[in-house]
Amino acid sequence: MSVKHIENLTVTNFKCFKHLEVMNIGRVNLIGGKNNVGKTAFLEAVELLVLPNKAYELASTIDDILKRRQHPRYKESVEIDFFYDNESKIVLLSDSKNCSIKLSFGVFNNTQSTIFPETDNALPTEILTTSVNNDQKDMPLRRLLTRPALLNDMETRNYRIYISSSKSDEKDIAISYGALINLGREGFLNSSLSSFDNNISELKQIATERRVILKLKLKNNEQLVLLSSLGEGVNRYIAILCAIWANKDGVLLIDEIENGIHYTNYKKLWEIVFQASLDANCQLFITSHSKECISAFNDVQFEIENCSAQYFEFYRNLKNDLITASALDKDQLRYELTHEGRVRGE
Repeated sequence: MSVKHIENLTVTNFKCFKHLEVMNIGRVNLIGGKNNVGKTAFLEAVELLVLPNKAYELASTIDDILKRRQHPRYKESVEIDFFYDNESKIVLLSDSKNCSIKLSFGVFNNTQSTIFPETDNALPTEILTTSVNNDQKDMPLRRLLTRPALLNDMETRNYRIYISSSKSDEKDIAISYGALINLGREGFLNSSLSSFDNNISELKQIATERRVILKLKLKNNEQLVLLSSLGEGVNRYIAILCAIWANKDGVLLIDEIENGIHYTNYKKLWEIVFQASLDANCQLFITSHSKECISAFNDVQFEIENCSAQYFEFYRNLKNDLITASALDKDQLRYELTHEGRVRGE
């Protein structure tokens, strides 16, 4: 998936953001701040902007994000919760793309619809209008929330572009690892694994009749061991590296990157992430709750020349109660970290 990297982004009326401007975005972007300042919400806004190229793809991305986050037992229980306060239109704007999501109440005329052929003409209903650049599509909101996904391949792409704060599903890792194999980057992954844990020599895929199983070759151990039998840190490390290569020339979103990884490995993690992002030309948007993790990120910035990295601190402006993003370069971030500034990591 080739996606133009974002340099500037404006988010209007999305979740906790009334109006948010994030400028001078780098290749590796770390987002910090206290709880409830929209770090994860910002990742969702980026996802909604970069994935779709058509209006119906934006609708499918909305559906996938809602299902992923709300984990509904029944699809009818999904609620669209993207809108700020009582606003009815969201606008996501970058240098090259303009996406909007609008809710209105009226009469839906679907005589020209190929996606929703049901007869809903002349029935008052909530209408969802999605727009990507000059392409626009109207649909009854209830159809989005009660029908299967519009595009099956969109669901696969969503799982590749977003790594949640919880443990990654082994099936998703296997999909990303397959993309890495196609690019001939197994050697990079294996050397990175050895750097992260010197007891690991390589990752292998074992195909069975029903599924693909991931196993690790350990030093001084003749038998392969299941990835699932090792700690969460190794699982997450592999998931991140595979996903970076699966999104070569694209964008990857990682929520709470430090989860499951011991703080003594933070610096190693960032070193490999920076290198993989450069080699794969993958733009990263990453959140963290850990001050130690943010500090390790900053240390690596000083060690790598021209690393194209940026740290953004999200905070609530006391004057207008709106969430703002403040960009800190590596010198400013070091000062804040060492002088008990506003960088808290949680």
